[in-house]
Parts: sequence; structure tokens; C-alpha cells
Amino acid sequence: MKKRKLIWRIFPFFLIIIIVSLFLEAWYFINHSRQFFLENSEKELTIRARLIQLKLASAMAEKQDLELDDLCKQLGESIQTRVTIILPSGEVVGDSFARIKPMENHKNRPEIQAALQGKKGMSIRHSTTLDDTMMYIALPVTTPEGGVRAVVRTAFSISAIDKNIDDMRNKIFLFLVLTVFTAAAASLYVSRRIIRPLESIKQGAQAFARGNLSNRLALPDTEELSELARAMNQMAQNLDDRIKDSLDRRKELEAVHGSMQEGVIAIGNDEQIITINNAAARIFNFPPDQLKNRNILEVARNFALQNFIQKALSTHEPVEDDIFIQQDGDHILNIHSSALWDAREQRMGTLIIFHDITRIRRLERMHKDFAANVSHELKTPLTTIKGFIETLQEMVAGKSEDAAGFLKIIEKNVNRMIALINDLLALSRLERLEGTGIEFEENHLSTMIEDAVGSCRAMAEKKQMQIHVDCPEDLTAMVDPILMEQAIANLVENAVKYSPEKTQVDITARGTDQWVEIAVTDFGNGISKEHLPKVFNRFYRVDKGRSRQEGGTGLGLAIVKHIVQYHNGRITVDSVKGKGTTFHICIPC
Repeated sequence: MKKRKLIWRIFPFFLIIIIVSLFLEAWYFINHSRQFFLENSEKELTIRARLIQLKLASAMAEKQDLELDDLCKQLGESIQTRVTIILPSGEVVGDSFARIKPMENHKNRPEIQAALQGKKGMSIRHSTTLDDTMMYIALPVTTPEGGVRAVVRTAFSISAIDKNIDDMRNKIFLFLVLTVFTAAAASLYVSRRIIRPLESIKQGAQAFARGNLSNRLALPDTEELSELARAMNQMAQNLDDRIKDSLDRRKELEAVHGSMQEGVIAIGNDEQIITINNAAARIFNFPPDQLKNRNILEVARNFALQNFIQKALSTHEPVEDDIFIQQDGDHILNIHSSALWDAREQRMGTLIIFHDITRIRRLERMHKDFAANVSHELKTPLTTIKGFIETLQEMVAGKSEDAAGFLKIIEKNVNRMIALINDLLALSRLERLEGTGIEFEENHLSTMIEDAVGSCRAMAEKKQMQIHVDCPEDLTAMVDPILMEQAIANLVENAVKYSPEKTQVDITARGTDQWVEIAVTDFGNGISKEHLPKVFNRFYRVDKGRSRQEGGTGLGLAIVKHIVQYHNGRITVDSVKGKGTTFHICIPC
């Protein structure tokens, strides 16, 4: 539908209102004028009729011999009014304008009937005698007894009134036409005066829409339009500032994305690529400008990557995984996803970040291999050294106390090195086990806990410590029994080693529908809060002097952590300085 300009909506209404108002006023004036003339004519005729009524009543009372027809003609000529005298029988006995003989009986005339009843009669109708529209006023001429002797009727032609009214109507119509044209011109001028500022504002708004936000609208004279123009100028300024800020942020983001070594890709809910940086485009081996708005599954030609993307799009939670791809060699990518939300808090897609960790994994593998190889190679000569130390101790037994003391120190350090190498080998084996997919078996936890406690019983008895075990006999878990026993034994050994004499260690195990929890609690000195996040790191010691004295390697808790993670579980620690420490192992059922 074609839109009309505002001026052609305002101007016609103004014009219609003016025309209707003028015509209603003219119609009312013309009708009121005719009514006014008729009322004045009625009053004048009534006065003339009363004068004739009085004169005729006086003459009849004196019983004068009257020629009524001649009297009517004299009176009619003098007052320029038709005068008619009618007897109660309806016979016309006098008329100023016509001969009475051919005139018909007037008894049935409405004004005559009213007068015969003693009232004033009035009627407007066409006279067949005079062939004109007349106004009639009839008054009764009564006797002293109240009877009606005759009726006096005066008449006046209203054709002159109608002619005057018609002349007045024509003049008024001509004046109305001139007034309408004048009003139309004035309305058009006023409308244009009103519309002109709006046209200016419209042109300014169109300039804003074309992007010319530096343009400013002139302020009109009227308060309302001035406020509108001022508000639009402010809106353009704010919009210009926001667009510039958005462009700056966009350039910053583009610079950040372009310089990032990590691949970044945003995917919509419809699996279409929203944005992608150069690093991510290199992973898919496509130019970045060819990937935008394409379906991600079309360019992600790796099955594991496709599965990861579909999993990331199907959940609101962050997803992380490592995948292997072949592109100019073998690469390992660490992928992390997080949900994208719009301003209305509705899910609009997923952001995926790619980290190329190939070099890191290779270094880790080299480190693990190096530690395993070195540990394995060192274990054989250390075992040989320990054997010769024991032989030398037997040879100098009872002969030289100094030599025996030196050999004891050498033996102690060799034992520490052997323990360290054993822990390194155990840790290396655990790292090599990760991801091999070994299936666990259902085992009774009470048996594993008792075996682990048995390996530490001698150390506990030496320090006069009690080890209490609280584990249901029927509690089972899907575990590797050797590894889980080693983890529990490491925790119990640490609890005994770092607890004062004559204290106790509590071991409890409980099961739920989802988890099996094992807790090892001691009542020793405890661990400070600043050390708790680091106790599972390799070679980390809370009290280095005491650990060296007790012969700790700093790898026990790291081994426990790897064993628990190998079982897809988690390990936590709670400790209060001076009261004791509790380690919690949680394994999924």
C-alpha cells in the first residue's frame, strides 16, 4: 500500500472541518432568519388583525350599517394587507384583494376553525385565489355574551420572505466559496509550516540511516519538535560512539584472533561456522574466508573431531578432550569448548579452542622414557653397591667402629636412592598405563586394606601406634587390586611415618550408589593450608628436614594421585594444623 505524505493527511482534515463548520453555520443562519421573518410577520399580522377586530367589534356593537366588503378594501389598501371578513357560517362577506362572490366557503380553513372557537388562528399555505403562498392570522369578533359574530382574517404573502431568503442564501454561498478558498490556502500554508520541520527531521533521519551519524539536525522553533530533534541528535551521537567502540573492539578481537597460536572457532546451533581465526583454519587446511557460514561437519574431516563438536553442541557444560589428527605429520590437539550465549541468555552456539600440544606430549613422553630408562639403569648398580656394603659390614663387624659407621651411612643413602628409583619406576609404569584401556575387576576392599596395613604393621609397632580399620566385609569396587593396595599402603605409610609415637591411624571405607570412599586419618601435626594444594606434586615436601630424616622420596602422594586418576576417581585432603590429616579416595562404582 502506497504511503501518503503527512501534509495530505493534515490539510484535507483541516479543510473538511472548515467547510463543514461554515456550512453548518450558514444553514443555521438561513433557517433562523426565515423563522425570524415569519415570527415578525405573524406578530405584525396579529397586530393589524386586532386593530381591525376592535374596529369591527365596535361598529357591530353600535349596530352601524356597514359595507363590509368596502371596509375590507379600504383597510387593505391603507395597511397593504389582505383583509377578509368571514361569517360564522363560513361565508366571505368582505375581502380586500378579491371579489367575494366567486369565493368558496371558508369554514373549513384551519385558521377560521380556530377563530370560531374563540382562539387565534394561524396558517401558512398556498392561496388558490391569489395563486401565492400566504400567512393567515384569524381573530374572532365576539358578542358581549361571548358568541362569535364574525372572523377577521389578515393575510400576508411570504413569497417576498422566501425571495429575500434565497437572495441571502446565494450571497452566503458565494461568500462561503470565497471563504473556503481562503481557508484552504491558509490551511495549506499552515500545514506546510508544520510539515517543513518534520521534513527536515526526516531528511536528517535518512542521513542517519545511511550511516552519516556526524550530521546534526537543526532545532525547530516549536518546543516539541525541538525536543525531538535534540533527542535524535543525542541518539545519533550515542549510536556513533557505540559503533566506533564496536569497531574498535572488533579490530582488537580480529588482531587478537589473528595473532593467537591457538585455533578459535565459533559454531552456531545450526552447525554453521560463525567466525574462525587463521590458526583454526590451518587445522582444517582451508583459507579462513572460505570457511565462514559453512557447515562445520563439511570441513572437519576427522571422525574424533566431528564427535567432539556434536557432543559440545549438545550440552551446556564445558567439554575437553585430546584428539589425534594427521596433517603435515602427526598432531595432538587439546580441544576445549564452552557454550555461547546471546544478550537474552539464550544458547546461540559453541566456542571451541584448539591447542596444538604435540610438542608438549612429545616432551612428556621423552621425560617419562628418560626417567624410566635412567631409573632402570641406576637400579642395577645400586643393588650391586648395596650387596658389597653388606659384605663390607660383615668384614668389619667388631673390628672398627668408624668403618661400621661409615658403611651404615652409605647403606642408608643407597637405600634412599633405591627407594627413590623404585618410586620413579612405579610412577613411570603408571604413566605408561594411562589410556591403555585395562579393564578392572571387582575386588573386596577389606582384603586390600588389610594387606596394605600388613605392609606397614612393623613400622607402626615400632612407634607403638594403633591402626584401626572400619570396612564392611561385603564392600567391593571395580579396581586394579595391586595398584589400589599400593595407593592405600602409601597413605598408611605416610600417616605412620609423620605421626607422633603412641597415636593411631583410622582407615574407613564406605559405599554409595555411585561412589566408594576410602579415608585414611592420622592425628599428627597436620599440614598448613598453604601446602595443601601442592602435596600431590612430585618431590614436594611439607617439612623437608623431617622428610629427609624419615627417608621420604616426595613421590608417594604423586603415585597415589596417578593410581586414583587411573581408576577415574579423585583424591582430596583435609587437614588442621596440630590436629591431624585425612586423605579421601573416591572411586566410581
